[in-house]
Amino acid sequence: MKHNLSNTPLWEKLVSLMGFLLICFTVIYLVWSAFTNTDQSPSIHFSVVNIEALEHQYLVLVDVKNSGDKTASDLHLEGRLISANGHIQRSTSQVSYLAPESKQRVGFYFTSDPAQGELSFIPMGYQEP
Repeated sequence: MKHNLSNTPLWEKLVSLMGFLLICFTVIYLVWSAFTNTDQSPSIHFSVVNIEALEHQYLVLVDVKNSGDKTASDLHLEGRLISANGHIQRSTSQVSYLAPESKQRVGFYFTSDPAQGELSFIPMGYQEP
C-alpha cells in the first residue's frame, strides 16, 4: 500500500516537525556542552542576605553559590566573626547538595552582634557525589 504525503494532515506534519527540531536542538546542546565544559572544581561564593537579632544570639542568613562546573556534596562551611577586641567566634553550617550555578540559603548563629565586628565565610570541604 502506497502512502501519499499529500494525504497527511497538516497538524501531523507540524507535530513531526516540532519533534524533529526538538531532537536536533537537544543533540546540538549536548555537543556544545561537551566542548565548553571546563570541568572546574566547585567555586563557592558567599553573600550576606540578612542579620536577625534573636533573644540571646544573632542569626546571619547567607546565600551560598557554586560558580564552578562540579557539584559539591556534603559541603561544610564556616562563618567567623572577629569582634573589635579581637575575639573570634566560629559558627558552622552544612549544605547537602550544591549543583553548579545554583545557590542555597544557610544560617549561622553568633552570640555577639555581627554589626560590631567583621564577618567572613569560608568553605571547609566537600565531597564529589
